[in-house]
Amino acid sequence: MKNAFYAILVTVSAMAQAQEPFAVKHDQLGESVAAYHRNNEDCPKAAFKVDKASGVLICFSNNKGFTYAGARYDAKRITVLRDQVVMINLTFSHGEYNTVLNSLRERFGNLSFTERSVLMTLAKLMVGREMMPRQLDNLPERATNFKWSNGVSTILLSEYDAQDPSFQASNLTFSLDSALKEIRKNFDKHVEMSNGN
Repeated sequence: MKNAFYAILVTVSAMAQAQEPFAVKHDQLGESVAAYHRNNEDCPKAAFKVDKASGVLICFSNNKGFTYAGARYDAKRITVLRDQVVMINLTFSHGEYNTVLNSLRERFGNLSFTERSVLMTLAKLMVGREMMPRQLDNLPERATNFKWSNGVSTILLSEYDAQDPSFQASNLTFSLDSALKEIRKNFDKHVEMSNGN
């Protein structure tokens, strides 16, 4: 009897600790592409493009009417792996960064953060060449990334979007952890094959 009670207690405890992937409005990470299409008009099936290196489908949407966490987004990127939405990436004006940060803190609570003190190297990589003195005028002294994780999925808020060398955009990414591992593995395998290994 004591063992049966212990087994039930362990099972209930494990079920209580099971986490659901994060959601962005009405879209949950891990949902099917069909479910995404029922809730959104911005990425029809034909808009998805194959990324051969990682094995995913990606759709870029410039639906300027999308809002989340108090900000209006300039772009949304949906990443699909094996018919599941595994990443939702939102780009927005850096001017709304603190609004988004405060909203996410209020909603998700505790977080971890990293701070980068020198962005010069990142900026050079983004533009693929040395930057001119006038381009350096916008270079921030440092940037902060905030991360929330529930063991199943992760939210990453980047103060500056790595795709924007003008440093006028910020980025919010929701990702399914297991899928990111698979995508990285696919990418590494692709690189190995490309290098003839």
